[in-house]
Amino acid sequence: MWSVSWKMMKRDGRMLVPAGIAILVGTLFIAATFLFANTMDVSIRKQVSSSFGQANYAISPKDDANDEASSATTVKDFHLQQIRALKGVNGARAQVYAPVELTSVSANKHTNSAGIAMSQPDSIMPMPVVEGHWPQGESEIAVPKQAAQRLNLKLGDEVSVNAGRGGQSGSDGSDSLRLKLVGLNEDKDGAYSYYGGASVMSEGAMAQLMGAPSASGIDSYPAPYIYLSIDDAQAGQETLDQIRAKLPKGFQLQTRAAFEDSQIKEMSGQTNIMTTFLLSFGILAMFVAALVIANTFQVMVARQRRTLALLRTIGAKKGQVRASVLMQSGILGLIASSLGAAGAIGLMMAAHGLGLRIGALTLEVMVTPPVIVVPIVFGTAMTMIASLSSAAAATRVTPLEALRPAEVSDSSKRSGKIRLALACIMMVIGAAMAAWIVYQAVQDSRGVKGTMVAENGDSALGIAVAGVALFFIGALLCANRWIPWMLKGIGALVAHIGPSSKVAVGNISRNPARVAATGTALLIGVTLVACLGTGATSAKQTMATALDTRYSVDVEISLNQEDVSGLEKVRKVKGVKAAELVPVYQGAVGSGKTAEDNAQKDYIAIFALKAGQSERLMNVSQESLMSGGSKLVMPKGQVGDKAVVKAGQTVSVVHYDDGTVTATGHSFQVAAGSYNGLGGDAGSYGIALVDQSASLGKPDRYEIWIKSDGSQPVGSFTEDIREAMSSTPDAMVSGGIAMKATYEQIINIFLLIMVALLAVAVIIALIGVANTLSLSVIERTKESATLRAIGMTKRQLKRSLSVEALLIAVGSTLAGLALGTIFGWIGAYIVFESLGKVSLPLDWNMYAMILVVAVIAALLASVLPARRATKTPPVEALAEA
Repeated sequence: MWSVSWKMMKRDGRMLVPAGIAILVGTLFIAATFLFANTMDVSIRKQVSSSFGQANYAISPKDDANDEASSATTVKDFHLQQIRALKGVNGARAQVYAPVELTSVSANKHTNSAGIAMSQPDSIMPMPVVEGHWPQGESEIAVPKQAAQRLNLKLGDEVSVNAGRGGQSGSDGSDSLRLKLVGLNEDKDGAYSYYGGASVMSEGAMAQLMGAPSASGIDSYPAPYIYLSIDDAQAGQETLDQIRAKLPKGFQLQTRAAFEDSQIKEMSGQTNIMTTFLLSFGILAMFVAALVIANTFQVMVARQRRTLALLRTIGAKKGQVRASVLMQSGILGLIASSLGAAGAIGLMMAAHGLGLRIGALTLEVMVTPPVIVVPIVFGTAMTMIASLSSAAAATRVTPLEALRPAEVSDSSKRSGKIRLALACIMMVIGAAMAAWIVYQAVQDSRGVKGTMVAENGDSALGIAVAGVALFFIGALLCANRWIPWMLKGIGALVAHIGPSSKVAVGNISRNPARVAATGTALLIGVTLVACLGTGATSAKQTMATALDTRYSVDVEISLNQEDVSGLEKVRKVKGVKAAELVPVYQGAVGSGKTAEDNAQKDYIAIFALKAGQSERLMNVSQESLMSGGSKLVMPKGQVGDKAVVKAGQTVSVVHYDDGTVTATGHSFQVAAGSYNGLGGDAGSYGIALVDQSASLGKPDRYEIWIKSDGSQPVGSFTEDIREAMSSTPDAMVSGGIAMKATYEQIINIFLLIMVALLAVAVIIALIGVANTLSLSVIERTKESATLRAIGMTKRQLKRSLSVEALLIAVGSTLAGLALGTIFGWIGAYIVFESLGKVSLPLDWNMYAMILVVAVIAALLASVLPARRATKTPPVEALAEA
């Protein structure tokens, strides 16, 4: 029987090609999803752990640690010298940095960067040196390559380094050093993009710069993170336990992977958001392929009826016939799935070899077991499952009945009631599962503790996807009920156009099972595309809003005094939409009426904005919240029970001079804003905004706030601003635009990948429609011949199939758009609710594009079946029928 089956398979090889293509494309989709997810995962992990260098462990605050206590912990508290002496510890680096100003002694030009201390081994430094070497003494420095170019510096030149303001040290920055430029570094992973890179000097030089004794090094600096290079083979569990025993309260030792997981989860609520999101649609794509496979085997079994019947007459049993069909499907699935996985790897290798990039993402080949195993196992299994109905159909008729010329019987009516009941149960359960998770997400967005979405976002998303899939499968099971009913209503509008249209509408009414099979192929494809498109649009709009609230000011320039000329230079930079001066005052928590009040330790920078400035300069306007001029609008994450200040507290404007705090008599009431920070850097937290409706006295300092029009690349835009301010001493350029652009780039890369994968669903749907129409041609051989015999022309017969395909395409597309939009909303809300208000869009342009593509695909799919229906002469067709 196996040899007979193999010969049958080779004979009908051309019939298996469409199914093979569907399987190949579907499994290629899944393999490519894993490969893209691997690349995206590496990219995001590299971003969140950009400060590690080649360190493999980190000491970081625990999730429940008190922020104020963590920020007060200094390098000395970590006992780094003792940790470095432990077995297997190759090096340790404290994340200590402070803003510094670099001045070219010869050219008298200025720029700023972060100042960090040199650590050994140099492999744990957060960026590589690209020219020269790292500092080897207290008189040497390595600066960012772009900063050196801006200052016209070359190796060996002297650089004047001044301490900046607002760094971790809290120093006034009165000291300055002259250091020899010995190296140029490049912050490729963006660890210090907020400051435009990092200047590296010895611990002693950095301590001296910030006013501390050189002998103490950086021991007195706050250090939220310590990065360790540990040889696990040498260290063992004993060394890790010894390190943990030396940690200050509230800190933990984590592997780099665990640190990355926690940071990604903090950002998105998920640790594998990209893989989960893409794979859910990859699985749906395989369901599309499964339907195509099922329809293809129905066509193949229809063609093999005589052969299978002959086998039955000469003694083949039902089980052997069934095994024959399953064997053919298993071989086809294994071959096509293997080619799909290999094709995905080959395409990725070709893209990597050609150096192709998507945005800033390099397409690297990262083959993990799921890339190969999942597509092959899933593709083979789905192919065999999809062929079960065809295998059953091959054994359902008697040998004599099968030998007699007849149309393919419609067996769906026999189990109609059971199938409908099962479909309804699946739809109810699936809808309940998805609704429960959505309810949990809503509760989580309202701050209710203990929700499943907050505690285990991955499991919650998995349940929601399972619920949606269960509902969708239920809808597909009863598609033979509602699709023909829907198409009958649409067909009533076109039935009177001509004989071809009337025949097409009649065909839809006569065989609802065949119509449902054809429509379902396109329905799944359109639903997939609409779901992806809706999810992508929602992701982009939601993330854009979240980024605007987190990085609400594009660029900040901190100044010691008002600089009108510098402001005019900045306004001339290409890409600047708006730039204005903002005075900065000092605020103290408390009334400020007594000496004790004035000695408050909790100080807040007050940015005094004039009416309309937040509208012009910020990505999220605070105008309505600042109305009245008596509100101190702080980042919403900095106001609350666990924060330094609470809503309604008083903050007084004070002046600080030589250790003496003087109240000005002005005070404001704290209110939570609708933004999370200015530039996203830790130094921007604790700031506040007020409406400058009254004179607050002389400002402590000034800032220039800049809003970009988005026309220029972020790198060149910030470089041009630094160049414009290079003649202004003590001008510190920073801002969240670089980090915002990094995250936007990740989002755009993700969307580009999804758009590229949308073509897969269209191709699979096209194959499905072509296969089911081919089946309908075989079923209607006698009918087509009769129509030809009574005078219907070839063109009219072709037109009737085209109209039938068009009606099915329009009806299935409209249903798919509705279902896909709802599914996309559900997925987007669950994934992104942790970021804030989730956008639930209705993308009419996308709907129009999908409808046009689906109609064109259906019409193209009807071409070959229509040619086949008209190829056989009427007399011959009637004789065969």
